[in-house]
Amino acid sequence: MPGVMIGGFPLVRTFAHGALGELHLASDPATGAPIAIKTVRLHGGELTRERFLRESNAAARLHHPSIVRCHATGIEGQGESAIGWIAMEWVAGSDLARYTSPARLLPEPLVLELLAQAAEALGHAHALGVVHRDIKPANLLFNPGRGRLKIADFGCAHLSDAERSRSGVLAGTPVYMAPEQLAGAPVDGRCDLYALGVVLFELLTGHLPFESASMGELLADITRRPAPPLAALRPDLPGELAALIERLLAKQPEARLADGQAVAHELRHIAQALDAALVSPGAPAPAQAGTMAVHPSPTPPSL
Repeated sequence: MPGVMIGGFPLVRTFAHGALGELHLASDPATGAPIAIKTVRLHGGELTRERFLRESNAAARLHHPSIVRCHATGIEGQGESAIGWIAMEWVAGSDLARYTSPARLLPEPLVLELLAQAAEALGHAHALGVVHRDIKPANLLFNPGRGRLKIADFGCAHLSDAERSRSGVLAGTPVYMAPEQLAGAPVDGRCDLYALGVVLFELLTGHLPFESASMGELLADITRRPAPPLAALRPDLPGELAALIERLLAKQPEARLADGQAVAHELRHIAQALDAALVSPGAPAPAQAGTMAVHPSPTPPSL
């Protein structure tokens, strides 16, 4: 790949291939610092080009410590060969997908703090009219050395929606989608907070709220069946946390918390109570979940 450039950034190697594009490691020509380049095949047509620029430029307006920074965006090529590209900061660490199995759960106070950071970032984006639409563990990047989380992939979910309309195939990750999103209805930031509730449930239990043998059953369950209570899998966790997850996973958007800042406040309040319980004299020993050591590794933003 030496000598290949996108948007003026020399490519080093390709990290991942996806349905719509690829993820590359590149370098900043001015400083030599690592840069992540995400490319998206535009399939030709000015409407698609305009939509890509609109969504990627909206993502570039987001400036928050818990959102992967977009440095530049553009389009190369014409017609069927047109490729949109987004140059993003390189994030050291790994995504949260590795911490969703029962044997690898993170400490509960850390989970609450990381998702509080995500909720604050979503509140920032929603205030600017930007909805992520694909919140999931693979799009939540965690740097253990700094204790920081960053949300990746702002600006790409609407392009996936366009692909869905062309192909008739559901784009995105249905297990994290709110009922109104699955139904194709208009959505706002509350669909992101629903997805955050799914991620919270998964990081605390090692299981998704809805796990079905077929896609049809899964979609029916998300749309109609109440999510299982947190206490069914983690009776050791406080009822306040279970109540928050229940509100986030409400079927009707108006029944959910609508403000990411409010969600962050509640998560930190519960985390403080958990921390206090763990250090109080005579407090019960912490649960086995979340006792593993966490080590960083270099990972780019998710594809």
